[in-house]
Amino acid sequence: MKNKILLIALSVLIFSCNQEIKTENNETQENIDVKTPIVKVVHPEMINFTSNLKIIGSAMANKEVDLFAMEAGVVVRIKKDIGDKVRKGDVLAVLKNPELSRQLIIHKAEMEVNQSNYLRLKSVYDKTPELTTITDYENVEATYKISKAKYESTKNRDRLLTIKSPFSGVITQRNIEIGTLVQNSLNSSTETPLYQIMDIDIIRLFVDLPETEVDNISVGMNAKIIFSELSGREFDVKVSRMANMVNNLSKTMEVQIDIPNRNNDIKAGMYAEVDLQLQSDGKKLSLPNEALIAVKSEYFIYKVKDGVVHKILIKKGLSNNQFFEIKSDQITDSDNIIIEGKALVKDGMKVNISE
Repeated sequence: MKNKILLIALSVLIFSCNQEIKTENNETQENIDVKTPIVKVVHPEMINFTSNLKIIGSAMANKEVDLFAMEAGVVVRIKKDIGDKVRKGDVLAVLKNPELSRQLIIHKAEMEVNQSNYLRLKSVYDKTPELTTITDYENVEATYKISKAKYESTKNRDRLLTIKSPFSGVITQRNIEIGTLVQNSLNSSTETPLYQIMDIDIIRLFVDLPETEVDNISVGMNAKIIFSELSGREFDVKVSRMANMVNNLSKTMEVQIDIPNRNNDIKAGMYAEVDLQLQSDGKKLSLPNEALIAVKSEYFIYKVKDGVVHKILIKKGLSNNQFFEIKSDQITDSDNIIIEGKALVKDGMKVNISE
């Protein structure tokens, strides 16, 4: 009986010990779960630095035009072909319109007859005005002026049968042959252009600049252009113009860079690597790149204040392989910014700062 009572007492003692051990283990696990993260922070610094932005650009002609006929006719002469260099005013092709030529002859004859009548009556009226009336004189004068205007109009239409280059450049397309019937493109929007001409003595390089970099670019900024198709040839130029408008769909802004191309080595349609050399105007409030958090097209940093994490939306300025410029009125050079441990924290969480 004594042994039985002793065994029961021993069992109760063992059970109590096990419960105490479990309670201690649970408390230890809870302490681990609620352990405050430790992060490393830095203070923003005032830094004067340069930065490079590399982006792809597309080469286009300085000027480009599709030439259409403004008067109907048949092609009777072709003077320039694809690849030919032309100067402003050079004749490219000649059309013939028999009906227009007939009208020109008739209107010229009418004008000459009316001019003769007008000059004869004017001489009479000037010398002996009593021999004619002012009404007769004015009627003859009006008839002459109308016929002259009609002739000049027909002559101008006839001039349009000679197709001329509107500027100096290179012919990149020719869509006509001898005998081709060409319609007046002013009366039809479906006509094929006779020629396409490009001015490529200057190349316009088009760059779609991301919205996040818009504030870092200005006209006159240095740019280095590299064409891989030209054995890596480099061109040191400057930013020529900016659209000053962000496209809502692409979230980019168009930037244009003019490149001299007198030897026509650069061809329209080529792609180039654009290296924009950005220079800060004085010292800027900056942080190491390790502090930056990028979410789509927005940038954030984690600031620790009174042991609590605050997620701050910022605007990123210039940057290089070490630092980036902060544009925010919520950040000063005395703030604690997390550079290590960002993955362990979130907005509103308590943290400890490592020494």
